[in-house]
Amino acid sequence: MTEQRFKQVTSAVLGITVFAPVSAEPEAVPVTFTCPKCGGRLGYDLKSSGIACEYCGYQAPVSTTQVGTRAGKFEFTLETLQAAEAGWGEMRNQLHCDNCGAELSYPKGAVAAACPYCASNKVNVTLSERKELRPQVLVPFAIKPDGLQAIISEWFSQGWLHPGKLAQSAALRKFVPFYLPYWTFSADFEADWKAQVAHVVTETYWDPGSKSHRTRTRTEWRWESGSIDDQVQNLLVCGVNPSRLNWNLLKEIEPYDLRGLVKFQPELLAGMNAQAYDLPLVEAWDKGKGEIRDLAVEQAISGKTVRNLSIDLIYDNEKWRYIFLPVFIAVYRFNEKTYQVMVNGQSGKVSGQKPIDWTKAWLVILACLLPGFLTMAIGLITSVIGVGFPILFVGIVLLIIGMVIAFFIYKEADRWENK
Repeated sequence: MTEQRFKQVTSAVLGITVFAPVSAEPEAVPVTFTCPKCGGRLGYDLKSSGIACEYCGYQAPVSTTQVGTRAGKFEFTLETLQAAEAGWGEMRNQLHCDNCGAELSYPKGAVAAACPYCASNKVNVTLSERKELRPQVLVPFAIKPDGLQAIISEWFSQGWLHPGKLAQSAALRKFVPFYLPYWTFSADFEADWKAQVAHVVTETYWDPGSKSHRTRTRTEWRWESGSIDDQVQNLLVCGVNPSRLNWNLLKEIEPYDLRGLVKFQPELLAGMNAQAYDLPLVEAWDKGKGEIRDLAVEQAISGKTVRNLSIDLIYDNEKWRYIFLPVFIAVYRFNEKTYQVMVNGQSGKVSGQKPIDWTKAWLVILACLLPGFLTMAIGLITSVIGVGFPILFVGIVLLIIGMVIAFFIYKEADRWENK
């Protein structure tokens, strides 16, 4: 016997709760994309922004309905999750990576020899029978594959701390277009904060030594409080586990123009690679609330020096939306290490990991410090004849300047190394 589900409905009698049966929603029927000319497999073609046959060259446009930021949002209720459309709209293969644990969705019939996240060849491909929550809207790819090489070449040319032969040895021609899952959140929030705020106080005191009044400054900590009333719109939280994809890189290729959102239809996903979310809604919202808290803290302490900060947040009118965003992903190996590169499929913005040539970095740091050390050495030697103290002072100044420059060079190298 099929279990009957019920939902709460509006009651005509005050104080009485009424439930009604939930009507069964028809399951999404998989669509088969077959060429009308030769019977071959059709797939979405990024170059023509339409359906194309990989055998006979047949092409057909895909009509999309642009909804932009008007795309519907959902409240945090179980009913909206249960009512959400499930399935991809076509039969697809499921890839499981034994190395990083990624679960990816591939077009049926596609052969995947390596994981696009970690470059491991320990992958298993099976026919997917899972009913994933399907996005109702997505942002289509606007960057064409033939334009990627120029974008990546320019990106590789930036920076001088990297190995000179990196661009030639890094095989970055195999970018994989992926639709990645994102949750977007919108909410009103109120934040009440309390903290000790530093105030610089100038006071006058009597100096017995000089027998005069002098002034001095001191820091005085005062308890203060305040309230913040604000809202966030379309806060993005990636639905991919951060152990598989570098969230820092994903953040760097933002923003996306969500005015480009179109209604989901299976044709847009035919022949394309997609990742179902593995970060559930509740966990994603916890991550989003953390970012909202950081925003509230930033507003609370703006222009202030504080300590012992406490902040309480209240959320209202929370809405969420599950969408697909376009990303080109490439993984390359250099000196036995694996690096990721990502390109925003809408804007072409690039972010990625590049190795550091530490020999080059340390030589530059040494070159920054050397003038100060040499000048100080000359000053010390000539000080025995009474003329070295000005030279010694100049050496100290040069060393301080060199240390500042060297510090920033090291921090930049470390930032690239630990992206």
